[in-house]
Amino acid sequence: MVLSEIYPPAIGGSGEFLHNVYARLQGIDVVVSTEPAEEEPADVPPHLRIVRENIHADAWGLASPSALIHHVRRAAQIRRTSRGPSTVVHCARALPEGVDAWMARMSGGAPYVCWAHGEDIASARTSREFDWLNRRVLQGASAVVANSRNTAAMARACGVRASKVVVVYPGVDVERFRPGVPGADHVRARLAGADVPLLLTVGRLQRRKGHDLTLEAVAVLRDLGYRLRYVIVGDGADRDRLVQMVKTLELDETVVFTGAVPAEDLPLYYAAADVFCHPNRVDGADIEGFGIVFLEAAASGLPVIGGNSGGVPEAIAAGETGVLVDGASVEDLAAAIRRLISDGRGMGLAGRARVVRDFSWERAAATVADVHRRIVRDHGVE
Repeated sequence: MVLSEIYPPAIGGSGEFLHNVYARLQGIDVVVSTEPAEEEPADVPPHLRIVRENIHADAWGLASPSALIHHVRRAAQIRRTSRGPSTVVHCARALPEGVDAWMARMSGGAPYVCWAHGEDIASARTSREFDWLNRRVLQGASAVVANSRNTAAMARACGVRASKVVVVYPGVDVERFRPGVPGADHVRARLAGADVPLLLTVGRLQRRKGHDLTLEAVAVLRDLGYRLRYVIVGDGADRDRLVQMVKTLELDETVVFTGAVPAEDLPLYYAAADVFCHPNRVDGADIEGFGIVFLEAAASGLPVIGGNSGGVPEAIAAGETGVLVDGASVEDLAAAIRRLISDGRGMGLAGRARVVRDFSWERAAATVADVHRRIVRDHGVE
């Protein structure tokens, strides 16, 4: 059983991550408990069944009476529906989904696995109640699946035994994300033309993503005489501020906001670009746990630029597939963009080779299947 408030077709990287893993599990039946949706993903395999029900928690934690009632009810439901001897509950996050599984387990329910993404642990630290609860849930799990070594270290710092923590990197469909995708030339012609270098960012518009730093670096390069086009794919809470920055920096002819684009169109944008840029930084409790977009860009043959924080140094092989920059330095970023626009092809080729070799969804699914079977084997002996 998989518990996740976010699951395709709902937009969210964690939901896509889970679907790509659990849709590929071999020899294990999967039931996904998630929020209602008007349609289902097109690629649901026979072993996976999606149950749409209201699992959303309006308030997190246990101090709120409404939240406590919600979690008690969900825990009872999980106990009833996970009685099989080979059932293991897999939770998308410790908060809120993991709380339901933790309470169910304490009252005789099935063992559970908890995913950790980095920013979820950092966010929980901002509240004494959430930090306490996050630690209890992670410590009570039979296994914690972390999306990077950086996230694994954060889980261990929460008191989880090292033997319980497993790192599972996200994967990439290298047939979808590749150079030369049919139609990419039309996207390129519409956005930049053949002679203007195209710089690309894909992701939610959040402060930690570093779009603002990129705008400043693009303005610096413009003033030095460089011609380029910066395309921002995605939407989010920081959009209005970024639009105002474009006006202030007089980049209206240089920057394109596409808004959110359908998932099936993303490979076209990557294949149309020359350099991928995502100079993430730590913003309070908000960090980049790994960054699947770096792998998608690399699979598409692009040299990549990322911030030297969170799990990003594991997504980018610095000096081989891209460049890590100080997420607060406009000068660092401008120099990296200039370097990769001029001489980034070799890094792009190396990046695709690395993704093909090391980051497949099949490898991720096989590791999760091994964790599941180990827990089933050990169930009752913990």
